[in-house]
Amino acid sequence: MSRSLFIVITLLAISLLLNAWQFNRRSQPSPEPSSGEPRTQQRKNPAASNPSSTPRADRAGAPRQAGNATSSLADTLAIRNPLDRYAALLAYVSNLPVDQIGPTLEELRSRSGKPDAEGRLLAHLLLTRWGLEDADAAFASLGRISAKQNGEAAAAILAALTSTDPARALAWLNDSRSGLEGQPWMGQWMARTVAEQWARQDPDAALAWATGLPDGQRRGALSGIMSNLLESDPRRAVSVAMAMEPGDRSSLLGQIAGAWAAQSPGEAVAWINTLEEGEREGTLREALGSWASSAPSEAAAYLDQLPEPERQAYVSNIARTWAQQDPAEAASWLGNQPESQGKSDAMGHVMWNWTTSDPESAATWLGQQPAGDSYDSGVTGLAKAATHAYADPATAVNWASTIENESLRGRMTEHTLGAWMRQDAAAAQAWASENGVQLPAPGSNRK
Repeated sequence: MSRSLFIVITLLAISLLLNAWQFNRRSQPSPEPSSGEPRTQQRKNPAASNPSSTPRADRAGAPRQAGNATSSLADTLAIRNPLDRYAALLAYVSNLPVDQIGPTLEELRSRSGKPDAEGRLLAHLLLTRWGLEDADAAFASLGRISAKQNGEAAAAILAALTSTDPARALAWLNDSRSGLEGQPWMGQWMARTVAEQWARQDPDAALAWATGLPDGQRRGALSGIMSNLLESDPRRAVSVAMAMEPGDRSSLLGQIAGAWAAQSPGEAVAWINTLEEGEREGTLREALGSWASSAPSEAAAYLDQLPEPERQAYVSNIARTWAQQDPAEAASWLGNQPESQGKSDAMGHVMWNWTTSDPESAATWLGQQPAGDSYDSGVTGLAKAATHAYADPATAVNWASTIENESLRGRMTEHTLGAWMRQDAAAAQAWASENGVQLPAPGSNRK
């Protein structure tokens, strides 16, 4: 499962789980209604109304109902059909007794190997449910909290708690027993988590709280608020950011530019052009990078309209992003740009991507380019790809020998020749002797 798909599934799953939990809270049996008032319905199994949860065969071939509350964790994870399995996971988490969440998480962690995407999703859902139902017990289960240990778990619990009780979430954040003291980065992360969730309910209250925090936490919280506002009202996000002190504003402007450009690049760029010179360059770089991720040719066409001296600062960002989607088009555009540090910086990245997908076309195009820093950088990318992606250091050595920059040529020749020595020592020695190149020392592999 790709990361982007996993994120989409996670967000959808969490949304469905929260809706199911809130529905359950509202749907518990109530006293007999007064005359004319309908009786509240009992809670239904979330899988019952899901078209994807019709009976199917499990591993043994026997039919099963996806989302059966009595299914074990192992049985639920063993369901063959992915959509049935996701529905069953939601039902499993929703119906699990709260006092069993901790043991279930332990069972999940005890499974051999690194957790896969579904394991991480299930853990996140369990922690979210625990944070909604019994946050104190959930936090107590974590022990030491750091970026490497239980940080993601703490964020999941804290986000769930904030969604129902922001005051309790703030109390945990400020409690010395939370373990955040002496961990500025963790404090910033948790402040962002609270602010992002709180802003969904009351952005004004979240903003008032965030502006009074210490530096690190303040910037994290403001970033979380911006993330929420940008989904619904980019212009308000701009207004909030512009009211901040310069130290806070610079990072927020970049965040706004990247998100806004993904939604409406024309509006984002028009706003950026109203900024002061000192804030414009970094903000425009973020916007163009985001724009290039979805429409690289459009971002490049906009850049081509800028004066040449101004254009140089953004060439690398667009070319690198474009190369991940269509390296041939990126190379064609980059090759027509005036020589600059940005062009040179990007050329190696572009040629690496192109060589790994179409080495013949990449080599033909590069061979037609004029000498210079960008050509040397391109040869470096091609030679590294030939050496490592295709295990063809012989070709890479010959390309490396065409680099004009003496220092770079020496480093790349040594790197590719060293790889060739490990693959075919006799052929590498013969090439070195014929070309008057000293063989690298054993074990040497400089890049």
